[in-house]
Amino acid sequence: MRTSTTAIAAATLALIAGTGGAGAAAPASENPATSSPVLAAAPAATTAEPAYLTLLFGRTQWAAADRLCKPLPNVVTLGRVAVLMKDRGRSGVGNVVVKRHGVTQSCFSNYVISPSWNDLTQLRTQFGWSFTSAGMQYLDMTKLTPTQQHAEACGSVGALARRGHTRAWGLFAYPNNKISDKIQSQVVKKCFAFGRVYGNAFTSKTAGTAWPNWQTTVSVNGGRCADTTQDCSTKPYGTTYMTPAQLIPKVRVTPGSWSTLQFYRFVTGTSSPGTAMQWNCTGPENTHWTSDAEMYRVRDFVRVLDAIPSTVTVSDPATIATAWGVAPSS
Repeated sequence: MRTSTTAIAAATLALIAGTGGAGAAAPASENPATSSPVLAAAPAATTAEPAYLTLLFGRTQWAAADRLCKPLPNVVTLGRVAVLMKDRGRSGVGNVVVKRHGVTQSCFSNYVISPSWNDLTQLRTQFGWSFTSAGMQYLDMTKLTPTQQHAEACGSVGALARRGHTRAWGLFAYPNNKISDKIQSQVVKKCFAFGRVYGNAFTSKTAGTAWPNWQTTVSVNGGRCADTTQDCSTKPYGTTYMTPAQLIPKVRVTPGSWSTLQFYRFVTGTSSPGTAMQWNCTGPENTHWTSDAEMYRVRDFVRVLDAIPSTVTVSDPATIATAWGVAPSS
């Protein structure tokens, strides 16, 4: 749905003022065609639709931690990942759970360190990142009343805007993929352009602009190794490690499509004996494995980054929403 520039600007101001409304970036200006002074004008050149890629980071986790909330040996912080991306001219998009961030870094559930609000600001101002929402508390939206759903989803847009993160309206990252068309249509669309659903395909412009504006995100998993001739392929983990060879085709986006890859926490080398989480990221990529589905080898991530074609625009959901004429419904 298109909204007027005035309406969108007013909504953004309302967010920053803390009224709890939803905002959207103003649509790109449109220049009217002018008539040709010659009788036989050449036909207008056709331009292929852009190809978009978004690099998401689930719940914007800073680093994997041990049971005492200390960073595990050989983990790679999100700050280091941001440097590696900036060196390649890339920036990320974090899904933020508002209540998991504070004045200082904090430990969540004795397995992950969450960044501080200042960390998020630095990612935005120094590394060009933007942030979308995974809710106020990461609650199952299907188990909430409509009023609670609105507070969980739409309340987060204003909370993030008041801290300078004004582009959250581009995408709502449904906690744990608990979704429904009813919630998307009647609640989430009031304050977000798109709703995230996990899948394994590109989001075409046709699909993304169709009500109620779902977009598809690939959750990049670790797990047992992909080489079925190796013992590591029989490890008792629920997922199989997604190798760069599997992911690189997903960054070669076709015109008129949008690909979204979501990563989580990063590691390198091997884990220390006896730690709660284990991994081995040495050797060929199809022998890499991690005991947690949300851990991934940083050098494999970099290999995927380096494979992004120059024809693909790496951007955030709010930018794509504006380009495709998709906005919150009110």
